[in-house]
Amino acid sequence: MASEPALRFNNDILCEITNWADRRTCASLMLTCKVLNKAGAKSVLQSSGGICIWGEKDTVLFHRFLHADPSRFQHVRELHIFVASSMSQEALDGLLDDLRRMERLKTIGLTNADATLANFPALADALAKLTTIQRLDICTGGSDAVFTFLSQMRSDLVSIRLEWTAFEDAAERRLTTRWADYHPVPLLSKWTASLEELTCESWLSCRTVLPQFTQVYPNFRRLSLVGDGWTLIAPFIRPYPNLAQLAIKTDPNEHLWDRRSDNVEFLQAQRALNKRSQKDGAGGKTVTWSHLEELVGSVFDLYGLGLICRVQRVHIDDVVYPKHLKFLLSVLAYAQPKHLKAECSGSLLVHPLASQGFMKLLRSSCIARLESLVLKFSLSDGHPDEGKNISSALSDLANSLKRLPLRRLRLRIDIPTFRCASLRHYPALITAFEKFDLEAYVRNLADAVPALEDAVVCVKGGRDHDANGCPTRTAEAVRVHRRGAEYADREMYEWSS
Repeated sequence: MASEPALRFNNDILCEITNWADRRTCASLMLTCKVLNKAGAKSVLQSSGGICIWGEKDTVLFHRFLHADPSRFQHVRELHIFVASSMSQEALDGLLDDLRRMERLKTIGLTNADATLANFPALADALAKLTTIQRLDICTGGSDAVFTFLSQMRSDLVSIRLEWTAFEDAAERRLTTRWADYHPVPLLSKWTASLEELTCESWLSCRTVLPQFTQVYPNFRRLSLVGDGWTLIAPFIRPYPNLAQLAIKTDPNEHLWDRRSDNVEFLQAQRALNKRSQKDGAGGKTVTWSHLEELVGSVFDLYGLGLICRVQRVHIDDVVYPKHLKFLLSVLAYAQPKHLKAECSGSLLVHPLASQGFMKLLRSSCIARLESLVLKFSLSDGHPDEGKNISSALSDLANSLKRLPLRRLRLRIDIPTFRCASLRHYPALITAFEKFDLEAYVRNLADAVPALEDAVVCVKGGRDHDANGCPTRTAEAVRVHRRGAEYADREMYEWSS
């Protein structure tokens, strides 16, 4: 039997494949012809995450790869360097020469900046002299070598990720008054005119009173604070007057916070402190952001932050449980958002007492301005009786949503991945979803809310269609197809996977 002819692709298609292929595939394609040699090299050098150099071996291999075709230097956009220990002079000279040739390099990452910059002053000098860098990703314990490097940089940075570590004596420094000097506002003041975005990780708010910083960053728009203990917000307000997006993630174990009364008291005290700091302006004037567009964080994060300004979009990025409702209500009372995204425990939908609290929140004045809503309910494997209340629960939810001026709705209900061995525990849940008329539910909701232009309701099983016959079902009602930038941010306006 004759073999089928091999499938042939022209060079344009193969070059496009290199844009999506992994590095190993690109390396194989580079061996086939000159066209793919160039296209594959470009894809390798511009792959997501950039190029990472770990030690002398990587430095030498990278140097050889670039010099095999000098046109490759122009494709290097992002370079991360981890060179903490010894390196031969030949390898170091090669790296310095490479840096001078990378005329389109935009991002530099220093994974262990303290050791790298202190042990290789020539490398620190070469990096500081670059003028094309727009983004700096730096991990430091607060060494003098890093501060010298920052002061000598010639590039106008637009974005910075600043991660604080336990290197050297950083832990002790955080207990001193000098730690205030390391606050990102004064530390990065070299870029007041250019900086637009900052991610600051593990900079613990010092226990001493912070001064009122005088630096102002007029173009600053996005701030992300990660692992900052409990953030003092006032020091960021005046320096970043045009802040649009604020994300905060304080404590990875915060879901345990409400288990002790003293933790709750601390959280309430932190909120009170932050609220008071926004009202202590001259003559009792309120000092807070006037046009914050986006706020992201867990319920406890945002409650402790204590913002007293309105916020257009609020994204609760951790699961909301019944115990969170009173804290969430306080957050939304000030934010008065036009868009809300939240993933909720299934108990907020079906449990009699918990659902009452959630429906009360949906009917409160704090979300009376809501135009866009993304809700996801996750029904737990641990509550097999949840199915008994699905129909009435969704009806109650619809009645609450009808009171809102919604233009856009995304509602998703995730049901457990059933196992054959435990199927006997879930007949009510399976039956409830099989009988529920999802299409009629969406039509009735659209008819009851005249402003509603785009609604999608989804019931999602563990798989698209599992062995127990519980498929993913979707119903939608679309009056206006909106395109463009208004809802382009899928992380904010669509369900998270």
